[in-house]
Amino acid sequence: MSVNNCTALIQYVAPKRPRSSPPLTFLSLPREIRDEIYNMALISASPIIVWKAEWEWDIQYFPPLDGPRWPEVSTRIRWRLVDQEAISTSLQSLDMNIILCNKIVGREAAKVFYRKNTFSFLGKHNWDPIVSWLESIGAANRNSLLSLEINACRPDPAWQRSSGERRSLPTETLEELYPRHPYLHLRTDEKPFKYGRVENLNPAMEMIFVLLGQKTSKKKVTIVMQLGCVMYPGGRIARSYFDTNPEGSWFSMDLPNLMEKFRSLHTQHVEVLWKGNECRRELEDQQAIMESIGWNVTVLPMEEDELHPYPKEHGCHDATDEWRIAKYILRRENLTGPLFAQEPCPYNYVVPRLLHEYN
Repeated sequence: MSVNNCTALIQYVAPKRPRSSPPLTFLSLPREIRDEIYNMALISASPIIVWKAEWEWDIQYFPPLDGPRWPEVSTRIRWRLVDQEAISTSLQSLDMNIILCNKIVGREAAKVFYRKNTFSFLGKHNWDPIVSWLESIGAANRNSLLSLEINACRPDPAWQRSSGERRSLPTETLEELYPRHPYLHLRTDEKPFKYGRVENLNPAMEMIFVLLGQKTSKKKVTIVMQLGCVMYPGGRIARSYFDTNPEGSWFSMDLPNLMEKFRSLHTQHVEVLWKGNECRRELEDQQAIMESIGWNVTVLPMEEDELHPYPKEHGCHDATDEWRIAKYILRRENLTGPLFAQEPCPYNYVVPRLLHEYN
């Protein structure tokens, strides 16, 4: 906040007062002037990073005594490394101390802070940090929230056995193993079920919608799920002959379906948008498929396209075309009828010697 700007603003609106009058205080200013000062102090030009973390690994080996030539893995430790510097940097341009002045000023300032900023959760989250933050800010501040931005990273994988049970995938399942959510029904009770890679979804995400559903304000909260370079949920096809890892970017409809289910159960004042970018031609080719699985698709005008920086690596069409990357917005249509879990990833890969054990 510019101190000179605020001082000039106060001097401009402060009337000349008799010497016997009580001293002019901040709360003597009209509310609209105080709000303007809060705006200068507390509105960030970019999203405020509440939480950001990435996985870190520590793998220890022990030398073989006999048999295999190469060392065996002894222990594999993993943890999330939270980027505290990024979190604190996103607040440096703001004068947060104004919220701590007194109860009245703090309440007014907090309302501006939470209503007029976008709060961002980046990196490899598992939904727990979002729930913890919403709980920690209290009901009054949740009531002011209007904008959240969440990394729509590919969900943690697990393996569904032919019995319907789930188990961890070695080196791939990073989270606690969660059971299939009870809202996601299997299409048949007959066994064996289709086995393969499924998504390990933390049921804690429902609490986000429970907490936001407690808002008394009728102003809608927008949750933007940033897809980044991941293909839209519900579809993933090998782009070319050289695409050797299509299962690595496969993303089922289970997550958006569950989020829409939670939204419909707990609140009508939350909107969930999925934003990403993709080759314009591929988007046009896929749009009918996207709509058939429940997406409402908006492709932004061509004027907002960008040129692909590495067109030959994209591989969705021949080199005579211009590789235009279009921005798109997806909205999950309202659910009708029972909600079924999507079948396992069609691009399953498991080391052959583990197939018997896993299935």
